[in-house]
Amino acid sequence: MEMKYNFDEVIDRYDTNSVKYENAKEEEPDLKDDFIPLWIADMDFACPPEVIKAMHERLDRKILGYSDILDSKYMDAVKNWMYMHYEWIPPMDHMVISPGVVPAISNLIQLLTDENDKVLILTPAYKPFYSAIVNNKRIPIYSSLIYEDKKYKLDFENLERQLQDAKLFVFCSPHNPTGRIWTEEELRKVVALCEKESVSIICDEIHQDIHREGKQYIPLMKLFPEKNFISTCTAPSKTFNMAGNHLSNIFIPNNDILKKWCDKFYYLPNPLSIAATEAAYSKGSEWVKELNMYIDKNFEFIKNFFERYMPKVQFEIPEGTYLAWFNMKNYGLSDKDVHDIFIKDAGVFIEGAGMFVKDDEDWIRMNIACPKVILEQALNRMKDAFANN
Repeated sequence: MEMKYNFDEVIDRYDTNSVKYENAKEEEPDLKDDFIPLWIADMDFACPPEVIKAMHERLDRKILGYSDILDSKYMDAVKNWMYMHYEWIPPMDHMVISPGVVPAISNLIQLLTDENDKVLILTPAYKPFYSAIVNNKRIPIYSSLIYEDKKYKLDFENLERQLQDAKLFVFCSPHNPTGRIWTEEELRKVVALCEKESVSIICDEIHQDIHREGKQYIPLMKLFPEKNFISTCTAPSKTFNMAGNHLSNIFIPNNDILKKWCDKFYYLPNPLSIAATEAAYSKGSEWVKELNMYIDKNFEFIKNFFERYMPKVQFEIPEGTYLAWFNMKNYGLSDKDVHDIFIKDAGVFIEGAGMFVKDDEDWIRMNIACPKVILEQALNRMKDAFANN
């Protein structure tokens, strides 16, 4: 199939204040000067041209004054995207905006819990969940995912026990870092357990649009439109590589919590972010389709590469996200070995143990949303450093 969009384009991101590139050595001083950053979860693909065009058109209006979502175009774009891709009609009268999903989760933790309440997360976990809990003086508790038959699964017995002590469950769907897309059966069981124990849910669905061919993501609130203890956090940031635009859409069906949010948190979005999000959700479907096709091919490339050159690596193509999750346990390498070989010697910035709260020993997360030529260069460096050690 001929592609309309060019995901092979290599874009120089230096001198753009890119955290992924220009802050990497602050995070990992052992990196070589010519390092390849495959860490933080933004993509090395150009934003959709429809988004860039919309931002240029907004700039042509010449004034960037205080702005808010004051007409129906933005809301219609969000609603239509959710319906077109998931047959879900979100409760738009219960939507608020936030500068990001992580700030929104922190805000909701404040509204849904009190200090010293226990907040449950699945591990391994996206570390900002942990930070949002402890920074708000709540207590994190954990339910470990089970890894068996080359797949991560929910441990429902453990989950039920942990929910008995929890006030809130921060649930990641699709799951970061493992890439699991939860089935309808799993989602229904999670919600049933939370309802039984009177535990509220914050569902982070930021990776919802990135999934392998044939895999279908299900928004949690679609299954439970009548449940008001589920809040859902969505954003165009991962889907369209717009993390720097700082605009996310949060659905809060509980009227009391919604009012408290509106009373306590005040955010006027950047006018360019409004234009970008409208364009992404109204004109970006074909781009996302091709993006997923390209990412699928990158994952196939990685799998074939490991099988040929490092066959003992434990790696399976994830159902969702653009994050590879693999380990070197069968080679007997410690976390320090992995750091020294891949980060220090190969100069490939990947994220390892300690970055994902718990149950991440020996595991590595690698962002593969980049042109294939960059991915190939990184893997060859990793292969050569591994062979030399």
